[in-house]
Amino acid sequence: MWVLIWAALLLSLTERTTCPMKAPAAAYKITFSPAEITPQTGLCAVIPCSFTHPDDFLAGIAIWLKCPDEQCSIKVETDSIFHSMNCSIAQEGYRRRVALLETDLTKKNCSMIINDITKTDDGDYKLRLSGTLNSGNISKFTYQTKLKMAVKALTQKPSVLTPPLTEGEPATLTCTAPGICSGTPPNITWTWRGTGDNITELRDNTTTQRREDLTSVTTTHFSTLTFTPSAEHHTTKVTCQVTFKGKISTEETVTLNVTHVKEPKISGSNTVREGDTLNLTCSVDSYPPPPSITWSKNGTTALEQNNSGLASLTISNMTRERAGEYVCKAQHLNRTLTASIVVTVMYHPVILNASGCVIQAKVMTCVCVSQGVPLPLIGWLNTEEYSLTKSVLRSSVNTTIRMHVGNHNNTTVECVSTNEVGRVREKLQVTQKESQGKQGEEVSKDILALLLNPPLIAAFVIGAACSSTICCIILCLTGKCKRCKVRIPKESDSKSPLTKLEMVACEDQQTNAGQAVRGDQTPLQVVLMGGAENTGPQTSGAAGNSAKGEEPKDVHYTTINYSQLKKTPEEAEKKTTTSESEYAKIKREKKKEGYEGGGEGSGVMDEEENENGKLAAETYDNTELYSNVKAIMGGE
Repeated sequence: MWVLIWAALLLSLTERTTCPMKAPAAAYKITFSPAEITPQTGLCAVIPCSFTHPDDFLAGIAIWLKCPDEQCSIKVETDSIFHSMNCSIAQEGYRRRVALLETDLTKKNCSMIINDITKTDDGDYKLRLSGTLNSGNISKFTYQTKLKMAVKALTQKPSVLTPPLTEGEPATLTCTAPGICSGTPPNITWTWRGTGDNITELRDNTTTQRREDLTSVTTTHFSTLTFTPSAEHHTTKVTCQVTFKGKISTEETVTLNVTHVKEPKISGSNTVREGDTLNLTCSVDSYPPPPSITWSKNGTTALEQNNSGLASLTISNMTRERAGEYVCKAQHLNRTLTASIVVTVMYHPVILNASGCVIQAKVMTCVCVSQGVPLPLIGWLNTEEYSLTKSVLRSSVNTTIRMHVGNHNNTTVECVSTNEVGRVREKLQVTQKESQGKQGEEVSKDILALLLNPPLIAAFVIGAACSSTICCIILCLTGKCKRCKVRIPKESDSKSPLTKLEMVACEDQQTNAGQAVRGDQTPLQVVLMGGAENTGPQTSGAAGNSAKGEEPKDVHYTTINYSQLKKTPEEAEKKTTTSESEYAKIKREKKKEGYEGGGEGSGVMDEEENENGKLAAETYDNTELYSNVKAIMGGE
């Protein structure tokens, strides 16, 4: 009986001691936002959490627990995944994977991060706080609200940043791993897929880095790839692969677009037969594609235009006039690109009208001129031995043959012209041409016929005689003449109206050994010649005669005083002493013997000249002499 009494008393005392330590359940509250999270394998899970507790409670330890079953009958020793004071209490698989985002519990932030999520992390999670009351007693409380975690397969991909790529300019690609986890750093690799199934891992020029984002437990991992793009990289694929712990990987593939341009390429046959269809295609390998591609002939006339990076040119029923250069023109950004092709139109050969044969001196020369594309070959029919010459000009060929024909005048020659398009033949026209010997014989016959014609001979003789007579007259009148002028000084007392006089001494070409013919001379000319003879020296006493076969070599002067024309011979002699007078040049023979001898012959000549001068003045009256002088001077 006493035992029962002591037991009841002890129980009441125990309740009295524990009841004051318990706080109302409403004072402990935890909030998860959201209440259920779905992290992906390989990444990390961030559990946002906040809590409240009584004011007289001071939290010191945070313990996260994972429910082992649906009833969540947890035990701290076996179900703990995180202990803020003793990490060894946590389960082995969660150690170093779980951390608080905020370690200061007074801020009432219980957010947690779990790195390297695996499928085994599925389940419900609870928070347990341990602390002290103001009374100094220890208090522990487990929040009954649970966080549900449903782990999904990894679907997130890396983020690949690609800048604008231009051929020849270095560029850097950046790959950022999914998640902001601080767990095991992922492995980031680059691979390049070229044409076909060729895959190349790019290890050079790559860099893997980490960046702290929010706190020390949130980190971003990224890798960079630096290279110089080319046209071969265009439309190729670059893959960034991220591998997390547990061989969980994800990747992202991007297609490279490299700005570039290559020279236009023309495809299709540039040789077509006349009447067929021409098909040409111009393509431009570039990015971005050219806005337009234009076809033109000789770069002037637009034929076709396309803006798809590919332009086709189709011309039906081609003719030889449409042959020539065709140009493809493309515009890419600020560049203009061109390519050209020469189109050849083939047509059958044609024998031109310049072809023919000529027979001369029993030798036949035949010329065959043919035109065609491709260049035709020329052959000959009805010919035996011959010599051949050939010349080519553009699409024309000229072939010449020479052969001996003998007495056969009815020879026919055929020219045959052939190329791969067709064949043509034509008989050449033969022309007879007389030889030069026969032509000379015919000319001789014509001359003989003229000589046997008396009227023609008489006319020829008369014409020759008339021509000779005219020539003689012209020769007589065209002697060598010289004119000289001397001005009469003012002191002269001559009152003659002729102040200037041009005298002409003509040397007759027909005189024998320089002797003048006086039969047709005017009186003045006789006087002038006489004066000249009197004043000039003579040879060997021969008055006025020159040696035979020699022509005059010197010029002598004579003085004429016109005052004597109107005065008596006595007055004229007195006036001849004037200092200046007009003179005429008279060519005379100069004999070395006459100058050196100087003897009696010279004296006789001087006397004869003086007598001749007086005789001239006495014979002709003044009026007639003046008239002759005026006639000679042309009315001066």
